[in-house]
Amino acid sequence: MWFRPILLLLLLPQLLQAQHVRIWGDAPDYSGKEIRFYTYPEPVSHRQATLGSAIVGRDGRFDLSFSIDEPIEVYADLEKFKGTLVVEPNQNYEISLPSYSPRSAQEAASPYFTPELYWLKIHGLNEKELNFRVRAFQNALNRELEQHTADLYRKKSSDTVKAIISRLDHYFPTGSNRYFEQLKRYSYGTLEAILHPAEPLPIALASLGKGEKMLAHPAFQRLFNSLFSEYLTALSRDIRMKDFIKPALRGNFEAFCQEFMDKGFDRASAELIAVKSFYDGFFAGKFDKAAMLNGVRSATSKASWIALKNQLPTILERMSLLQQGSQAPTLPLKTRSNGSYRLSPKGKYTYLAFFRSDSRESVAELDSLVSLDHRLREVLTVIPVALDDDPTQADRLWKSKNYPWILYTPGDKPKAVADYQLRAVPTFCLLSPDLRILLPQALSPSHNFESLFLKIFRENRIRPSTR
Repeated sequence: MWFRPILLLLLLPQLLQAQHVRIWGDAPDYSGKEIRFYTYPEPVSHRQATLGSAIVGRDGRFDLSFSIDEPIEVYADLEKFKGTLVVEPNQNYEISLPSYSPRSAQEAASPYFTPELYWLKIHGLNEKELNFRVRAFQNALNRELEQHTADLYRKKSSDTVKAIISRLDHYFPTGSNRYFEQLKRYSYGTLEAILHPAEPLPIALASLGKGEKMLAHPAFQRLFNSLFSEYLTALSRDIRMKDFIKPALRGNFEAFCQEFMDKGFDRASAELIAVKSFYDGFFAGKFDKAAMLNGVRSATSKASWIALKNQLPTILERMSLLQQGSQAPTLPLKTRSNGSYRLSPKGKYTYLAFFRSDSRESVAELDSLVSLDHRLREVLTVIPVALDDDPTQADRLWKSKNYPWILYTPGDKPKAVADYQLRAVPTFCLLSPDLRILLPQALSPSHNFESLFLKIFRENRIRPSTR
């Protein structure tokens, strides 16, 4: 029938975009624990985006699915390890996890702890499959970097870079897999960047400036961020670039993009560099925040690279989070009895206390908070939020200490950690009676928070509510 080919053509874009990935396996060590897979969709804020999660059953089995439209590298936080593999649309992966190895109390509380990257074992993997080739290439590249560290970083030898690329091309000849070819291209760009750390534009133009780009590709993100992190700050220190950055300082997205296009970059690359410059400039503390925000707001309507444009609302939201005077991020909470709770304006200030029960610093601050709460409870509501991987640990702490507050856990822990930028525990945040951010990183109870709070309270002249 004549209409069937037309119908198929109309549905083809949707079919291509909605392709599923299934990951399953057997991990008895993780029984009862949640396994969450995520990726980093863009290099600007480098935020985590959850793809799917599953609770490991009593028998050790887990099974989850999610949709993707191109190959991506995905990750799973596994205490001391950060598991990873590359997934492709319409593929299934049976995997094994490393033996469960919990972080120590010190590691859990430290903002500097970095889990070890761990290639997840894929059952039935053969040498023709993408994960095998990606891992083989990464291993070969790492060996080259280890063997030629002095020539690359001290001598800045271009002959060494050419020889490394030649050897890698010999072992990994050009093929048809788009993801793998992009891995090689961006990795070679990273080698070139080692030689010229102070000259990002020529390297970027050669490696990223034109042609197809995969925004979520980790090799692309590593190269891009090595070249353009804090780029606007670097430019502002060079008097020769005074005119070049004028559009950026005014938040003029189109004009700043044009500056890069005039240097040979295609439109997509220029847009990404501009957005990254505005984003980093916003947090640098030396540029006008309103101008930086306006630059990204303008990009949301004027950007033409669809992959980037789809990420701009979230990037803009992250720029607005935790700014003094901005609305506090939503924070769905659960109680010990599995009830739900949401922050709501009740005429009092709110003091959020994020902690882990296996952190001695957290417990000491909670102890200090008891007397402070007794003195300020007419005007201040204390909300303790446990970030323990095992909620029963916080339960035991509450019972042993007999704290006077309801114990809460986040309904979505990864989102809470990202939204409130929780890099260490304990962390405290002070909200106004209408739930706006007053102190995104407030002082702790034992470090003179009470004096600072009373000053804020008197200046705002908020009358205490009756209980």
